[in-house]
Amino acid sequence: MGLNNKTLDNLRMVNLRLKIILISLVCFSLYFGVTMLGLNQTYSSHFFLPLHTNIEFFCVFVALCTFTATWYSYLNNCSIYSYFIGLGLLAVGLIDLLHLYSCEGMPHIFASACTNRATLYHVIARFLMSLTFLVSVFLYGKEFCSVRRHYRFYFFAATIALVIFILFTVSIDSPLYPAMHLPDGSFTQAKIYCEYIIIALFAASIIGYSLLYRKHMDVYFQLIISTLTISIFSELCFIKYESVYDTLNLLGHVFRFASYVLIYVAIFLNNVKRPYQQLVATRIALEHAKNSLEEKVQERTRELQEANERLAKAATHDYLTGAINRMEFTNRFNKLPEKEGSIHSVIALDFDSFKKINDTFGHAIGDECLKTFVKAAQHVTRPTDSVARFGGDEFMLLLPNTPRAGANVVGNKIRTHLAEVANPPFTISMGIAEWPKDGRKEKDLLAYADEALYTAKEKGKNRIE
Repeated sequence: MGLNNKTLDNLRMVNLRLKIILISLVCFSLYFGVTMLGLNQTYSSHFFLPLHTNIEFFCVFVALCTFTATWYSYLNNCSIYSYFIGLGLLAVGLIDLLHLYSCEGMPHIFASACTNRATLYHVIARFLMSLTFLVSVFLYGKEFCSVRRHYRFYFFAATIALVIFILFTVSIDSPLYPAMHLPDGSFTQAKIYCEYIIIALFAASIIGYSLLYRKHMDVYFQLIISTLTISIFSELCFIKYESVYDTLNLLGHVFRFASYVLIYVAIFLNNVKRPYQQLVATRIALEHAKNSLEEKVQERTRELQEANERLAKAATHDYLTGAINRMEFTNRFNKLPEKEGSIHSVIALDFDSFKKINDTFGHAIGDECLKTFVKAAQHVTRPTDSVARFGGDEFMLLLPNTPRAGANVVGNKIRTHLAEVANPPFTISMGIAEWPKDGRKEKDLLAYADEALYTAKEKGKNRIE
């Protein structure tokens, strides 16, 4: 018995919990190994700063790439959710860049190097990141296509303005922010409280995204939840490290490195890979639909051609016997060559005692006898000859380029063949007229053939005159 949707959803939730537990165990093992097993040590600035710089630059690069992906995908899906995350990560990436250049040992670009200033940038960036993901929970699924697309420039400008404001206020040591780092190298309680608040915001975001995952069962949410989980352990490292150059601080940056990788993978999956896959699937579906449509068009065309052929045949042929009708007979007669020396013949014929056949065997058998005659006549005549039904049991044969003697041979062949195939047996009488000897016009030639037919009837039937 197959699994129902509810069971599958429960299995997916179990899968998510197992992944979170696994990630937590790995991160906790590293954290525990450094804090509890005496692995925490202080490195020289010459060793630590290149690692720190590379990690920070990578995180800034990923943040900017993530923003770029959401910037262009917004043109396609109008998703304020993705664009909000992109703007948040843009701000975080730029502030991380300010943090990097504020660390001791870095070039003085925006302001002089200061541990307190670098720590303050770090805390502000983490606050923005945690708030970005928490607020994004409530924006998921929201689309603002009605909002003009150029409004995204206003949102971008507001984000840049926020970063400039933070740069200005932090650079002048504004009283807006509490001190984060004391001159003796220790952290203030404000810094520790801020880190715990950030962890609480990340935890709330995990709860929110878990609810979204339960509702939508999208693997994208698993990546986001994994990112937030690793970010919590990163903040724990930043709470507990004792020196800016120690192993625990480095581990916190490694965790942050891993979280940014997952962020980029998640955004790339949701905003680039998935739409592309949908585009490919749509293109394949359209190709199938196109092929199916072409097949249907071809089928309908064949049906239309067959219908037209049936209509054309119905206009020129007798529906019962398949012989041509009077109108088609006239059309073919008018196309006979009239050059000097041309001789054509027509044979007028009808059944002997056809009424008796109908009265004795019924009209259905009479109809079969008519069909039998037409088949017999077509069997012995040439493709250029024509068998026409004028009405009832009256028929006319048109024999191009055939003199009277040839027409007589054809008539006898038909009589002979009918004697072999007719069931019930029946006979026919025939009268021959030769063009142009017996008449040049159709009505004159047919009148002559009819007179010859009547003569055959008077002389005993089943004969040719």
